[in-house]
Amino acid sequence: MCFNLNFSVIIPCFNQAHCLNDSLSSLNQQFFQDWEAIIVNDGSTDNTVEIAEEWCKKDARIKLISTSNQGLSAARNRGIEFSTAKFIALLDADDKYAPTHLDSMLDAFKKGIDIVFSGYTYFSRDNDHLHEVTLDKMLNFDQILHKNMTPPISVAFKRSSLELCGLFDETLKSAEDWDLWIRFYKSGAQLGITQKSTTFYRISDNSMSRQYLTMYQELKKVALMATKKDTRISSDFALNIDLNGTNHTSVKKSLLMCLGVAVCQNRISEAIDLFKKEKQLYNFEFIASDFKLMCSYLSFRYKVSRNDVNYVFEVLYPRFTHFFTGLDFSDSDQKAILSEIFSVHTKLQIRHKWGFLSPVVNRFN
Repeated sequence: MCFNLNFSVIIPCFNQAHCLNDSLSSLNQQFFQDWEAIIVNDGSTDNTVEIAEEWCKKDARIKLISTSNQGLSAARNRGIEFSTAKFIALLDADDKYAPTHLDSMLDAFKKGIDIVFSGYTYFSRDNDHLHEVTLDKMLNFDQILHKNMTPPISVAFKRSSLELCGLFDETLKSAEDWDLWIRFYKSGAQLGITQKSTTFYRISDNSMSRQYLTMYQELKKVALMATKKDTRISSDFALNIDLNGTNHTSVKKSLLMCLGVAVCQNRISEAIDLFKKEKQLYNFEFIASDFKLMCSYLSFRYKVSRNDVNYVFEVLYPRFTHFFTGLDFSDSDQKAILSEIFSVHTKLQIRHKWGFLSPVVNRFN
């Protein structure tokens, strides 16, 4: 195979035709133009193919392959197998690049980095920029071990390094990206970051369609595998060993985030049962601030408009109260926990009501 391009950009798409134009436009507007794009139509039933074919006609660098619906990991893997460049970048069909993204990735590769993580910005369906995430200067395995640092759109890697650790695990229904980043580390890849946000990660309109239990099971699976020697890595590497500890901290964080989704979905009894079961299984201890994770990007963290905040307090707050009451938490414990979970939205509620006076009100509140 001839690696004659600097970047292959892999774009899986399943029924996201309504976002695909924005995604491809952001790629077309890159300052760095030495790329190819592989759109993988993963069995879409909307007009993904028609939109993709129009782009292919306009730009010979863009190619389309179609498969039956096999899931996100399989779609990314088919795109990677079809691609030709030395470096691989990921661009999901509902996300976008800033014009400098590929430039900043290439700068990191020139310094000997094998896999690069960039900062990213959450944005909404209405293109509102909700929150910018910039990364720390230092990067170590503990950071990757304890959480998935970035969405796939903010990651690029060398093909040669991917060949050592393997493709996305198609048996995972979620957390497949986190799993791959861990394998990069274990196979000896040099990890690096670009601190600034150069990508845009779309937040789903709501969490009602998320399969909270599947997410938790897969996140737990990846967290527990992370401290074990990984037999999927092709060769023996010094970093691919059994580690001391069980990574229960990551399991606990994942549990709370997914419970937040379950409660938002009003699956209160299911959430109570799962909490009790996992708390007993792993002997978890909790303090009030731990529960802040129940308000995450997976659940309702970025419901920030006036109407959204009203919904949070009118609909979601009673559900969380019901959840903790069902667990027999005392009134004082509930008050402290709910204060943590809804702290961001309490401030937003005050801001919407008081405007420029909100900092003063928040201080007294």
